[in-house]
Amino acid sequence: MQLKTLTTKLENADRENISLILNDKASTMGANQTVDYIGLAIDNINSQKDRIKQAIAELNEIRKTLEAQEDLIKIGVSEWMSENGIDKLNGDRISSITVFDKKESQDIIIDDEEAVINAGYFKMTIDKIGAKQALQEGVNIDGCHIEITHNEPSVKINKKRLKSSDVD
Repeated sequence: MQLKTLTTKLENADRENISLILNDKASTMGANQTVDYIGLAIDNINSQKDRIKQAIAELNEIRKTLEAQEDLIKIGVSEWMSENGIDKLNGDRISSITVFDKKESQDIIIDDEEAVINAGYFKMTIDKIGAKQALQEGVNIDGCHIEITHNEPSVKINKKRLKSSDVD
């Protein structure tokens, strides 16, 4: 059984129509139900975002599985060709398949960070937090400044906490 999904006009509204929609809802439904309507629109959008996030995770997992299978096939074919003394196979649709040795990769593992730092292998970075605090306190620092971005006002949706008597 599929549950019926309620959608709102807000979910597809452009900026100019939001006020019109809310004025209409407030006059026909009242303030409390208009607040619930706004909350429903935000909940629906968040649900869609969650479904997209889940779908992306599932697709990434499928991609990883396919990449692993591709590697498995390539290694298996390489072993088969090597066992049979073949370096290269020509095809009709595929130009050729050639056995090659991959370069080994190297990764560094840090067992003792302090020892590595004491050996001189470290970078100094700018203390952005300290510099920002100093600038805010009026200290003039050459080479940096504070940039102010004005954000438009928004709303926060506060959900009611259900009392145990509200849940049956």
